[in-house]
Amino acid sequence: MTSTNPFRPAALIHFALKVRQIADNSWWVYRHEIGRNGTLSITSRVVFFSHSREDADLWIDRQREEATIYMLSEN
Repeated sequence: MTSTNPFRPAALIHFALKVRQIADNSWWVYRHEIGRNGTLSITSRVVFFSHSREDADLWIDRQREEATIYMLSEN
């Protein structure tokens, strides 16, 4: 995706994140790459894991400060 505003540089979306609960105290953040045609890759990789959802959300918030992050829903 690119921005069509001529006063703003184009912002390309390279990946999206998804948080999953694996066990009672195990939360994993998965990174899904987005291809040039805008589709999600069928493979993903774990980029962070924690013992609570709050810690995973805090990590994602820190990443948002550095880049544009998109979250995937559970659907």
